[in-house]
Amino acid sequence: MRRDIDLGDRKVTLVGTAHISEESRKEVEETIEEIEPDLVGVELDEKRFESLNDRDGWKDLDLAEAIRDGKGYLLLMNLLLAVYQRRLGLEEGIEPGEELMAAVEMAENNNIDYALIDRDISETFERLRGEMTLKEKLFFLAGLSLGTEDYEIEELKETNILDQLMRELEDDFPSVKRVFLDERNAYMVEKLLERDFDHAVVVVGAAHVEGMCEMIQDREIEVPTTSKSIPWMKIFKYGFPLAIIAMITYTFYQIGFSAGIGGIQFWVLANGFLAMIGAILARSHIATWITSFLVSPITSLYPVVGAGMVAAYVEGKIYPPKVEEMEQLPYTTEYRDLWNNQAGRILLTFFLVSIGSSLAAFAGAGYIASIIL
Repeated sequence: MRRDIDLGDRKVTLVGTAHISEESRKEVEETIEEIEPDLVGVELDEKRFESLNDRDGWKDLDLAEAIRDGKGYLLLMNLLLAVYQRRLGLEEGIEPGEELMAAVEMAENNNIDYALIDRDISETFERLRGEMTLKEKLFFLAGLSLGTEDYEIEELKETNILDQLMRELEDDFPSVKRVFLDERNAYMVEKLLERDFDHAVVVVGAAHVEGMCEMIQDREIEVPTTSKSIPWMKIFKYGFPLAIIAMITYTFYQIGFSAGIGGIQFWVLANGFLAMIGAILARSHIATWITSFLVSPITSLYPVVGAGMVAAYVEGKIYPPKVEEMEQLPYTTEYRDLWNNQAGRILLTFFLVSIGSSLAAFAGAGYIASIIL
């Protein structure tokens, strides 16, 4: 997919790729060779560029410490998306991102300036984590594990199929479309237009092409960085534990001691068991099961630290992954293989315990509210 845009004083050629397509890589190379641009822009940020250059990044990572530092969702989402792309690219025999690196290589070999124009992947995932609802997170990860429709790789660059996929994405996962597509479109266009060039070739995923074309032609760009609306998620994050404590206190003083004890017992058991089930489903070790059971009732009332973070940290410290497991992780081609790799189990522990604890918190809140009402 290729779009040529004439802005009068300069030109832009957008090349939309399927990210895991041999034909896309050839199209990128042929376009740069034909146009001989003075700037090549690529849908990469510094971190993704380094990770594509250095496949040993996972090997040198202290996974437990990274999760403790709050990078658990970033690592998990990055890994799941990489597995998803690699599954699509198996028959093509091409690694995800090869066409982007081919664009950089062509620029370097021909002494052409190049620019990494995408937003920092950490910021994108952090915004996604804050914007997505629990329902969207569950459905999104379930969708990744179930796979995609039976499209040919090259069909994924066709406008009609892209339109259909975008409509489905907007209907089912509006936060994902807004953060992953719309916001990044605006960010990449802004980064591109602030550069000096006569003719730029810009290599991006095919889903970005139409949106970026409109923004480049209109030159009206607004990049959302922080929400200007009321921060409902942050209010809920800190208000929910306070509400639970208030309801339990009210139960003791207004309904009776036994009712208050009953509410606490349900809170502890629901949080403990559902978090522990998450650890069991992740196939973590028994020490992590016990840890999940013990910490979840407490962390559900302390929004800064989650049960999944604590459980995954314990799993990673007591049973650290072997070097070869860390080396194998970025080359995983099937989701089920994550359960056969200790590094994968640590990330699954983080996610599944977090989900179990979240579900238990809502169940506990409902039970305590039922006592009051």
